[in-house]
Amino acid sequence: MIDVEMLRPTADEMLSGLTAGEAMRRRLLFQAEAMERLPGVANEMLAGLTVTPALRHRILVKAKRHSVALEPSYSVPARRAHPGFQRLIPAVGMALVMVLMIGLGAFYGGNDTLFVENGQEMIAGSAGAQPGGSGVPRFRSLFAGQGANPPLIGINGRYYRMLNTPLSVSSALIDREFADVDKSSDEPSLLSKVGVVSNIVPIGAKVYAIQNISTKTLCAAEVEGSMRLFQRVSYASMGALDNESFDDTLDVSGLVAALELSGVGVITNDVDANDLIFLLSENAIYTGGELSESDQALTIYLQNGLSLQLLVQEDVFGGCGTWVCPEFFTEFEAALAREQA
Repeated sequence: MIDVEMLRPTADEMLSGLTAGEAMRRRLLFQAEAMERLPGVANEMLAGLTVTPALRHRILVKAKRHSVALEPSYSVPARRAHPGFQRLIPAVGMALVMVLMIGLGAFYGGNDTLFVENGQEMIAGSAGAQPGGSGVPRFRSLFAGQGANPPLIGINGRYYRMLNTPLSVSSALIDREFADVDKSSDEPSLLSKVGVVSNIVPIGAKVYAIQNISTKTLCAAEVEGSMRLFQRVSYASMGALDNESFDDTLDVSGLVAALELSGVGVITNDVDANDLIFLLSENAIYTGGELSESDQALTIYLQNGLSLQLLVQEDVFGGCGTWVCPEFFTEFEAALAREQA
């Protein structure tokens, strides 16, 4: 143990030439006042923070990256194509993660309920939505309508296509209203980048957000008496807006229960499923345009019971624009092999 009294002469000698003038006094006072202001600043910065499962997943991923960055250079592992949950973080980061995980516990409670989607039994509840049955899944489109003018909502240049499932969105999943349809018209009026227009939702109808999911990804509106779900898509080769990334258009990291790649298999491990979606959001390269036809799809089953879909053609995903991500398929096969082992 270090004897503090033994250090005193050394400290006195080192500081003997130091003059505590007015400038230094002001600096010390400024630093002290800054420390006193920290709690207020932190409260102000975090006041608008919404705690969601997606935020929880991102914090865990950031924690993983931070822990890897702190490892000595001689032991830095080879780059993995997707983040993992196997390692956590130093003490300060761990405390933050634990606080948020406790706060998010409410999102994962509830009883299991059974529902049917496209003729296939699905389970939604504490275990999340999981495809039932076995074998290699067939291609099934979740999107309503066909041709060049499917049922759409256009909101200031973002376009959302109606899904076949569910036939009515549960009121428990409906969040705030964020738009009103002010035009009802078929193309080319839907190409307007200003205002809210639809060829299926009547004028005056409200457009709603979905609980815990970005309005850039999903929305809901009443169609013929039922609350229908709409997913962000491309329309007339108009996809992601300027500076939008993949996860701006499909922001579901941390919310996924299972993934189904038609013709390949199903991932029901929610950790692997969320890792794969995060891999896609981090590595997908935007190539513009749209994927109008395909006989393969990636169906994304969310923990809240809803389902989204991306069309697939070789290593290209078609949703809101087209995105290339060959790494995804390699990691999907690896996750599938682990699940089947």
